[in-house]
Amino acid sequence: MARKLHKYYKSPYFEFGWIPEFRSLTPSTNISQKQEEQLSFENLIMVAKNYNRHGYKNVILTDLDDVRMIDIPNVFANYNYVIITLYVDWDEVIKHRIMTRDNGNQFEEWEQSVKTNVLIQQRQKLPNEYRILNSRDDTEMTFTKIKDILELHIPADSNDISYISRNDFFSYISEK
Repeated sequence: MARKLHKYYKSPYFEFGWIPEFRSLTPSTNISQKQEEQLSFENLIMVAKNYNRHGYKNVILTDLDDVRMIDIPNVFANYNYVIITLYVDWDEVIKHRIMTRDNGNQFEEWEQSVKTNVLIQQRQKLPNEYRILNSRDDTEMTFTKIKDILELHIPADSNDISYISRNDFFSYISEK
């Protein structure tokens, strides 16, 4: 979907997994998983803001660790941003999509993605968040829904997230 949006809007897109991880590139670097994820997230945000500063609109960030969604309203508080969260109502769809994707992502823990999908459906929406049920939609249908959202979006009055609990989000990062 990110590639399709990228082509349509002629805008950059970045998958969180593209940001280098120190431990895999330089295994002797003494850094915890939590520190590494924090640095990678900050680098991704810096890149997105830099592209925006240079006139690029609709900068697309994808595949963030679920709990990072809480940070988006704060880091983009002075920007016109949209969060689009896709979810499904059938677990087999998640399994199929994870096990057959071709974007280079090595993640195959579809069972955890099923649990995250449940959390997404149960929690309150973040400011500027839209959710799209796309269990049965084809790519074109989902693309049209996203395009309509982006064209009709009116920014939230507030980026307040005090009503949100971090416990309602999943993180694969250990707290060590």
